[in-house]
Amino acid sequence: MTEEASEFIEELEKRFGGSIGYRTYSTWFASSDGTVRNFGVFVYQIDSILHFEDFERKPSLFGIPLGSRKKQPKYEKFEGMINPADISDVTRVAKNQAMNCVLEGRDPARISPATSFQKLFSPLVTRILMKDGSAYFFELINHKEFITHI
Repeated sequence: MTEEASEFIEELEKRFGGSIGYRTYSTWFASSDGTVRNFGVFVYQIDSILHFEDFERKPSLFGIPLGSRKKQPKYEKFEGMINPADISDVTRVAKNQAMNCVLEGRDPARISPATSFQKLFSPLVTRILMKDGSAYFFELINHKEFITHI
């Protein structure tokens, strides 16, 4: 781990008053409130609480920053947390169905779990359905490991 990464982890542990036991990265994230992060979020667990946050991404080529021709909206940091006691269901679903749900404001509970066909031929995401009816969608590197830790 780089020194910069170690300092970042240390700062998070100070801010939330505990040590990070589990951490992973979600390459894509969406929430039923309409939030979508195409570059993903850092996911980590302190005590029993699951935290997630994104980072500003600036285009670069071989580490050299590139200017953008398009006027980009100002970056706004996104952070959230999930208390496992508030989760009602965790299921794998097709990413395209999750995206449609978020963009069209559909009920996330109505997305069917991934079929065998979808598991073979479609990108899948982990849907975390909350007791209040909201949902989070994570495209995780290892779904089973994630389930074990939450």
